[in-house]
Amino acid sequence: MTKVRVTRIVCLGCRGSGQLGWLTGPCPRCEGVGKVPVTKALALADERYALANGGFSSGDYGLATRTRLRNEATSIYAIAGITPPWQAEGER
Repeated sequence: MTKVRVTRIVCLGCRGSGQLGWLTGPCPRCEGVGKVPVTKALALADERYALANGGFSSGDYGLATRTRLRNEATSIYAIAGITPPWQAEGER
């Protein structure tokens, strides 16, 4: 059986289109490519997870937005085949 290694993941900012709807020019996260390296995607997932928790506790986000952001972050880690740090901490 062959093992597959993921090297690039669809950009969370533009959802793979290469452009943000409200900005002219390429997406600043993926630079218009639509995909980012795994390390950058994991950093963006960490950012999403932190924003989800901080925004919910400050009242900026509702429960639905918090859940969506947390699920997106967890999905990126699942695609990369890595256990998210917030789940690894709970297993100790």
